[in-house]
Amino acid sequence: MNSFLHRLWYAAAALRRPGRLLLICLLMAWSLPAMAQARVVVTIKPLQLIAAAITDGVSEPELLIPANQSYHHFTLRPSAMRTLTASDLLLWVGPELETYLADAVYQLDRSGAVDVLPVSRLSDITRHSPLGKALISGDGEAHGHDHAYDPHLWLDTRNAERIAQALLERLLEKDPANAGTYQANTDRFAEQLRQWREEADQRIAALRDRDYAVYHNAFQYFEREHGLTPTLVFVLDDEIQPGMRQLLNVRRELENRPMHCLLEDGTANAATIRTALGDLALRRVQADTMAVQLSPGPDAYIQLLEQLVSAYEACLGD
Repeated sequence: MNSFLHRLWYAAAALRRPGRLLLICLLMAWSLPAMAQARVVVTIKPLQLIAAAITDGVSEPELLIPANQSYHHFTLRPSAMRTLTASDLLLWVGPELETYLADAVYQLDRSGAVDVLPVSRLSDITRHSPLGKALISGDGEAHGHDHAYDPHLWLDTRNAERIAQALLERLLEKDPANAGTYQANTDRFAEQLRQWREEADQRIAALRDRDYAVYHNAFQYFEREHGLTPTLVFVLDDEIQPGMRQLLNVRRELENRPMHCLLEDGTANAATIRTALGDLALRRVQADTMAVQLSPGPDAYIQLLEQLVSAYEACLGD
């Protein structure tokens, strides 16, 4: 209980009996629901947007990794560790994305100190290979090495719906007092996603036969859901800078097959792009896969998707 509530309790003790009882009852009514709320912590901003749609009206999920910091190289400072250990439920993608958090999260999970929900391991989640070729079955286990799938799985709305449902199930166990709100929010979120898919497919239909390049394959969950396929990928792994031969091959491809544009995400390296393009003029469009500028709320995940559609329209439109 915070210091403000402590002072109120002491004030209540100094009152006459009727006033004291009334104030104590009011304090109990005020403080008990807050104590019952499940404290949800998420590692990355997109998961916070999904979680915020489900917890709306009850609480706001806490973000561990600031949206403008690398999820691959995030350093777990004491303040972040305190946030983790104080949580009731932690949502993260998995060690393939939040690499430097893996050891701490595994220790918390094994000790039972925190309920950990790795969304990449959900039984019916869709996972794609990093190169965008083979679909990895969503049976809860990676085939081969754990890094053999693309971790940007929040960009598929059906994955977002599955994440929301898994979160709902945990929250119903931890906070039954707010079960009705959680369930209504989840139903609303699912309906939002259904309507948005229909509208997005109509807008994207005219863009599907146009050639475009991407800096790296960060958009494939969104692309596969909506029937889009990039013609050219500049780099296969945003963590590894390509050699000169690969960049010259990219330039040759661009010369032989002009593209509508280059779609870039937040990991795009300006020097790499300049080297690949040389003197070639190419429209460049930025797309935010991490919701850097969005605030969590019941509609924020839909806003993230809307930004992506707008980026493809700017990229592939006439």
